[in-house]
Amino acid sequence: MQPLSICKMCGKESELQKSHIFPRSYFRKLKSGNGQLLKVAVDDESLPEKSNLDPKELLFCWKCEQLLSENYEKYGTRILNNRKFATVNKDYVAFKNFKYKDFYLYLISIIWRASISSLETFKHVSFPQKHNDFLKRCLLERTIKINTTLRLDHFIKISVIRIIDPTNEIDDSFIKNIMINLNFERGSTPGVGVMYYFMADGFLIVYHFTGETDIHKLRVEKNRAQLRNLPNIKIPRVDFRQLNQISTAFSSIANKIIEHNV
Repeated sequence: MQPLSICKMCGKESELQKSHIFPRSYFRKLKSGNGQLLKVAVDDESLPEKSNLDPKELLFCWKCEQLLSENYEKYGTRILNNRKFATVNKDYVAFKNFKYKDFYLYLISIIWRASISSLETFKHVSFPQKHNDFLKRCLLERTIKINTTLRLDHFIKISVIRIIDPTNEIDDSFIKNIMINLNFERGSTPGVGVMYYFMADGFLIVYHFTGETDIHKLRVEKNRAQLRNLPNIKIPRVDFRQLNQISTAFSSIANKIIEHNV
């Protein structure tokens, strides 16, 4: 039995669970019965290594674990890989009966957990305490509303892109089995803000924390592939070569795997 500690969500003393930052289902699917994965760092020095690659730590009580799972993870992990929700076209993937708020908050729950995590792999994702508390409140209350005119998605804009290789040089099953951990990129000016992104199930998820202060612009300006609060949405299918970060990562992964196998 674990000693009692304070749950990071409800703030109550309880026996904490080993909580996942990313949903466990991502790693279970990637492992497909294997105990370990090949971990590849996107840099010039690190060599591929076998790893359990399933980051978790003592964060939440059982009740809060269930809250996150039932309210967000069950829908969020299912929507992108269940064919009954999607129709695939040449240029986009169409989703019907889309629950925008639930999916948006599901993605917020991932980056919030990364921010409150003490794990080394998420040290670059660290928000001020007041921001973490605000995101937690939104998750607890299942809301994206800040007040009558402003919403959380005015300040944190989330885009989703389906990564593909139209030349078929890289098989789509390989793309779906690549997971890129949360990365950080600073904008060219303070007004541009910062971006965090990760990739799973063949989808690139981009969080844009805008530095814009003009309320009108916050409300009306949209990013490429930004999620929309609509019952039916279209997520663009984009050649990985058109995205600098993904193109670099894919090249690094391919080269290192070849070197590793040699």
